[in-house]
Amino acid sequence: MAASDHAKLYFDLGSSQLPATAAGDLAGVLAALNARGDSKARISGFHDESGGAATNAEIAKQRAQAVKQWLQEQGIASERIEMDKPAVTEGGGDASEARRVEVSVE
Repeated sequence: MAASDHAKLYFDLGSSQLPATAAGDLAGVLAALNARGDSKARISGFHDESGGAATNAEIAKQRAQAVKQWLQEQGIASERIEMDKPAVTEGGGDASEARRVEVSVE
């Protein structure tokens, strides 16, 4: 997988609004999807262990949905976008790393 076939977007605490860097962060992914019409985007939302599990999973899902919507607005058909179940980032560490969405082209 080329570097442009993968992107990570980091979100503010409690927010599912796309970061200001989203278009730049996703440019390579979008280009790869447009170049390979049979490819699919896989979107994975992550959250940390703090707070309520249901609330964290919901915000991770909303963040992933925001990325999916952006891709669709750029002309990528919904059937070319696969959403993973929200996943927890375990082990403490940097909480901002847990507030992310990863997108890969397959």
